[in-house]
Amino acid sequence: MKSQIIKIVTIINLAFLSFDICIAQTIDWSMKGNPHDLQVNGVAFRADGKKVLSGTNCHPASIRMFDVASSNLEWDYVVGMAYLCIMGVTFSSNSNYIAAIEEFGNIFIFDNTGVNPVIIDTIKTGTSYGFSTAISPNNDKLAVGCSNGKLKIYNIPSGTLSNDINAHLSWVTTVAYSSDGTKIVTGGNDDKVKIWNINGTLLFTCSGHTGDITSVKVSPDNNFVISSAKDDKIKVWNIGTGNLVRTISGHTNDVNCIDISPDGSKIVSASSDSTCKIWNFKTGSLITTFSVADSGAVNSVAWSPNGNKIVTGNSLSDVVLWNIPLTLDVNE
Repeated sequence: MKSQIIKIVTIINLAFLSFDICIAQTIDWSMKGNPHDLQVNGVAFRADGKKVLSGTNCHPASIRMFDVASSNLEWDYVVGMAYLCIMGVTFSSNSNYIAAIEEFGNIFIFDNTGVNPVIIDTIKTGTSYGFSTAISPNNDKLAVGCSNGKLKIYNIPSGTLSNDINAHLSWVTTVAYSSDGTKIVTGGNDDKVKIWNINGTLLFTCSGHTGDITSVKVSPDNNFVISSAKDDKIKVWNIGTGNLVRTISGHTNDVNCIDISPDGSKIVSASSDSTCKIWNFKTGSLITTFSVADSGAVNSVAWSPNGNKIVTGNSLSDVVLWNIPLTLDVNE
């Protein structure tokens, strides 16, 4: 009898645990990033958390802006047929600029101070392909990851080239600034993560991934680098030494994108296994898994500045806004 009671209690506890995980995050809305249902390659929140940006595959590619509160489509920029897919999108921290990079290595810069964004520059990187964009915290530089191993840095708004760095062996697939503006982090299809000072001097090369690097981020306290790759893994590195802190495993396919909660306590990851996962930053333990059924690969993810929303973009062109409770347990 005692064993039966224990078994019943265990089943009830597991049921409640499963229920908690299911209700930990809910969908606020889901909108299409492209009128032809082409996959979403990049998403980003505006600094105040009130707008979401997305960029998609081609032809034609779309850059769209949605209102977070209402889900309304507020801006729909159709990329001309002379260009290919939008691979990365970003807002400046002061929200005055939007930058997007196109697959053939062309950069679009928009002035975002008016009612609707207005394109003010198209920059040709001179490389075969372009993959990622990041605007510096003080809003005056744009770093882009390109083919030919190039990390290129441009002045905003003039569009003039500030630095041209031979960063990786082939493709620079992802780039990020530290929030204090002192470092740039890159990842490449050479499986390496690299940490640079703001002038382009290499500080550390971080080796350990066994697949193309897909995303890099710097923790809000500027002490750690987080990377994801096509080896299904997430890794955390010490930004001051380049040493590996921990490896996080749990996805069953490529980890395509990562982001960090504003308080630095959690990591969110998006994967080709059709799921997103939230992890405890300090321990690497899994907190919860969420997904849209039959969505295909989740290509991009971003955490809102106030911490209670996450936006994802998937292969079915869905831009999905998730409500994330601020009390989500980090199992500390």
